[in-house]
Amino acid sequence: MRRQKRPSLREGGAEDVPEKDAPPSADTLRTDADMAAADSAQKHEAADMGPSDTSAPDTAAAKDSDRDTAAMNGPDPDTGAAKPSASDTGAAKSPDTVAASAERAACLSEAEEAAQGGAAVKAPRRKKCVRAIVAVILALIVAAAGFTAGWLGSRYSVDPRLRELEWLLNKLEEEHYQYVDMDAVYEELYDAAMPDIFSRYYTPEEYARILAESEGHNEGVGITLLTDGTSVRIWAVVENSPAQEAGLQKGMYVLGYGTTDGDVLTGTGSAITAFMQAQEGDFVLYASFDPDAAADASTAYTLALSAYEAAYVVYRDSETSYAFRGETASLTETHEPLAGLDATTAYLRLDSFDGNCAAEFAACLAVMKARGRTNLILDLRGNGGGYLSDLQSIASHLLRNAQGENPLVAYAQFRDGTRRNYYATGNDFSAFFSADARISVLADENSASASECLIGALIDYGTIGYSDLYLRRAEGAEHYSTYGKGVMQSTYRSPSGGAFQLTVARIYWPEGKCIHDRGVTDEDGAVGITAPFLHGEEDSFLQQAVAAICGAQA
Repeated sequence: MRRQKRPSLREGGAEDVPEKDAPPSADTLRTDADMAAADSAQKHEAADMGPSDTSAPDTAAAKDSDRDTAAMNGPDPDTGAAKPSASDTGAAKSPDTVAASAERAACLSEAEEAAQGGAAVKAPRRKKCVRAIVAVILALIVAAAGFTAGWLGSRYSVDPRLRELEWLLNKLEEEHYQYVDMDAVYEELYDAAMPDIFSRYYTPEEYARILAESEGHNEGVGITLLTDGTSVRIWAVVENSPAQEAGLQKGMYVLGYGTTDGDVLTGTGSAITAFMQAQEGDFVLYASFDPDAAADASTAYTLALSAYEAAYVVYRDSETSYAFRGETASLTETHEPLAGLDATTAYLRLDSFDGNCAAEFAACLAVMKARGRTNLILDLRGNGGGYLSDLQSIASHLLRNAQGENPLVAYAQFRDGTRRNYYATGNDFSAFFSADARISVLADENSASASECLIGALIDYGTIGYSDLYLRRAEGAEHYSTYGKGVMQSTYRSPSGGAFQLTVARIYWPEGKCIHDRGVTDEDGAVGITAPFLHGEEDSFLQQAVAAICGAQA
């Protein structure tokens, strides 16, 4: 199961070796609290991100979630071969080794020296042994002095508050009258150190998983649960996941769970999650759009934790649909047309700026063109953002009036005043759309970060106007908006393999607008559609939006 995410926008940095936001940019524009570097296979390298310019120092370019492999003891991360020893690399010998060598050299007998081709020194053996002992003692004194000086220097160069905290934690672990779970204590300390809701520390294990997921390599069942009052509902289903393959859908109520031959259990979202994560074989989730349905064979969905290639883009038109399915997440016709669309309009849903979404998006545009569709409805509802590199790639197809080969998509402003520009990886709007093509965007209060940046680029280049943006309005609400995340994160790797995702800059649209803490709102002229927060079997928001858009085009 996937944890619910916070909005996020990530960029990659020069010092990172792998997050998918970076090279092109590992900086993050995502709303994800779950969430992630730069080895040769990672697309987060600054080079992979696409064209960009910056006057910032290299350290400012650190990726939001690098995919670097930390250099640690053990097999080389690139080759898998054992690392050479100090003698293999020509490294300096240890003090003990130096002392031992001195003693052996000093105590060689005249015969040994002669045998080795050296001149025999006619000195008494007693004096030689004395010199050897003195050499050993001097070597040990020098080594001890160097170690002590280095230790004292590093110890007392540390902030006194950190030394005090280390002392406190040691006392806590050693002297408290009850056992203290120090892992839990450190987790609380890491959380307390975060300066905002978008910054986060990841353990080495968590970060490794994030790097894998940023490439589309997921493990689990592929659902996110949401507690809705006293009910637990499915908030999201990852495309091409075991949950999607089993038939589970967003908006369903979870009626129960259990083993394939056991009793039906009920519990909270966290209890269900813990149960699923503990399973080693098949288990059952009972779910339905009817909250009063029985947890029986008619509502049973058999699942198993497994590895899968996540997908993020879905194509639909008035006659058919395409999605990415199978072990390699290949484009596959799924025969699920969208009612209400006219013969000139295609619908694309982009769930996240993650995985292989940029390539999937381009493939779906090619399908749209081949099927003769000239207008587009782009659905960004629930899309909390992701990697700048994906934003740069996807935007390259959608900028109507942009000039040049690589138009500006967004720029970051850092605390020291440095500005870094992020450019589209191309500019081929005319390859898919006519000059008068109509593009409409669907969004909601969970459309954040990279999604909001894409909306901004589309507005600033005249692809859409605010009246082409449809937002969810809660029942009885006067105002409505997107999430409002206009900041970017970069990820810094720790020597142990952990990662610190830190908010480092504000993000601006090409024309200089920042929507942080505000979002795109009804006051800008966006159209409101009244619909529930989480739809049921029928997506009333989508139905209303399609009717408004295609009705206006008729």
